[in-house]
Amino acid sequence: MRQTLITFLALAAATAVAPAVAVAQEPRVRVNPRVPIEQERQRLPRGTVDDAREQHRETFTKVLKLGGAGELDVSNVTGDITIARSGGNDATIEVSKVARARTVAEAREFLPLVRVDITERSNRAEVRTVYPAHENGKRNRRNVNVAVHIAITAPAGTRITARSVTGNVTATEITGELALMSVSGNVQVTKGRRVSSVKSTSGFVGVADTDSDVAIEASTISGNVTMRQVKAPRLELATISGKVVMHEVHCTRIEAESLSGDVEFTGSLAKGGRYEMNSHSGNVRLAVSSGIGFEFEANSWSGNVDTDLPIAVRATDKPLPPRGARRKMLSGVIGDGSAVIDITTFSGNVWIGKR
Repeated sequence: MRQTLITFLALAAATAVAPAVAVAQEPRVRVNPRVPIEQERQRLPRGTVDDAREQHRETFTKVLKLGGAGELDVSNVTGDITIARSGGNDATIEVSKVARARTVAEAREFLPLVRVDITERSNRAEVRTVYPAHENGKRNRRNVNVAVHIAITAPAGTRITARSVTGNVTATEITGELALMSVSGNVQVTKGRRVSSVKSTSGFVGVADTDSDVAIEASTISGNVTMRQVKAPRLELATISGKVVMHEVHCTRIEAESLSGDVEFTGSLAKGGRYEMNSHSGNVRLAVSSGIGFEFEANSWSGNVDTDLPIAVRATDKPLPPRGARRKMLSGVIGDGSAVIDITTFSGNVWIGKR
């Protein structure tokens, strides 16, 4: 799983900014007057507000005829992407570009340098934010202070891929397949149905109130991974620096790992299910609902392993060469032992008990 995270980070850097796409139809642009800077400051993702005192904004809206089961691919550089369910068969793209500079005139000059290309082909559409390339050493994306916020309403069954380099990505009540990613920002899904992947390099990753028909892969390098009231056939959860938290989770197979944070599970087990949870320097805690029997083995090299389950367990405390470190291991069976729990932590504690 750690190799998966490293591979994801490399892919994120390579694919976060997609090439420009030709525009099939130019959207109508509505230019808004100057807006108070404090009002817009709250809309910008963390890290995009500097000491600029003036700003200028443009907005436009485009309607896409995707149908009830279309496909949408969105790529942004700086700014949030929000996705919500629409009531019909059309998707609506609302784009807001906000430029900041020392003067309003300079901010106004920045806006045309950043464009949003929207291409529609049958029931598929692509949305691309394109920043200016380096020109004679004078201008590139870093000194064009423009954030682009993309708000999407789409039919529930739309298949959506969305990514942002610096910005949050959220989706609500979309039942089509979702693959969401941010390099620097939070990624969240609420009330999804086919959540295939939610990933971030530096940010929180979460799924809530979701009954997914497909396996969910959720990972981040720096941040927490949280599953709340989630059902799925399989969960693959990983973080390098953060917690993995699973509350009210119902799943047949779980692989959860944190390098330097805790791993927590609260929920019911499935008959024949397998649950593997690991942490290098954090605690692992499981509170399981009664009803399904399970077999478990828990290991810690420098922490404690405890349970409040009213069963006879087999406990060992074996010396491990070469330094005489003593591994704590606790194993046992409750009921028919149909589910299997495997827990390992190096320097944290392990606790298994009833919910």
